Amino acid sequence: MFEKFTQNKYTLYAIDLFYHGKTTFNSKIWKSFTKPQLKEIFEAFLKQIQVDHFQVLGYSMGGRLALFMIEQFPDRISKAFLLAPDGLKINFWNWLVTNTRTGKGIYGLTISNPGIIYGMSNTGQKLNIFPPTMNKFLSINLKTKGMRLRVYRVWQLYKNIAIKQNDLKKIIIKNNIQLELVIGHKDPVVSSKIVKDFHELIGENSNLHAIKAGHDLFKPHVLKYLAEHVF
Repeated sequence: MFEKFTQNKYTLYAIDLFYHGKTTFNSKIWKSFTKPQLKEIFEAFLKQIQVDHFQVLGYSMGGRLALFMIEQFPDRISKAFLLAPDGLKINFWNWLVTNTRTGKGIYGLTISNPGIIYGMSNTGQKLNIFPPTMNKFLSINLKTKGMRLRVYRVWQLYKNIAIKQNDLKKIIIKNNIQLELVIGHKDPVVSSKIVKDFHELIGENSNLHAIKAGHDLFKPHVLKYLAEHVF
């Protein structure tokens, strides 16, 4: 995806999140990562590829992992590219589904009955909680039972991987880590306001790029912008 405009500047390592691509693990042992467990995995990977200092890029849920890397390896990271990053603020629905019996029960029903999700989405749009594009996002990302089950497993797996914004700020400024924040102006998943507020919190160590897009930041006009202004 990024090779065309980064190959002369970077060596890229693209890592699939668990439950994405072909990355697998024994989920009977780990239902939810602790920070030490996840750090151990990344330490082993960095040792294998023999890399001491690096930059990170994370999109959506991958943004949560990029923030985790900043927290755990701050003296080894010079720059981070955060594209529509999850993890800047606690997601109410994520918390509800992964930390409460009620939420788990509701989502368990939606795995086989997706109409429940659309009902909640329609109500949220009427109350101006969700953007008008939410149903379109749901139809793309939750259209099959397997996809709905994967979302639950991913949310459950990374529910403990979070860090407060003020703590992030201290780490970023102390280690002079530079951030490139990219968000679609009509993103139905990650609030553009949350990203903008985080940019203001970090200050001079971050650049904000609000692009005419939704959550899909891999369309041709977005990639063109990234090539010219971000990388």
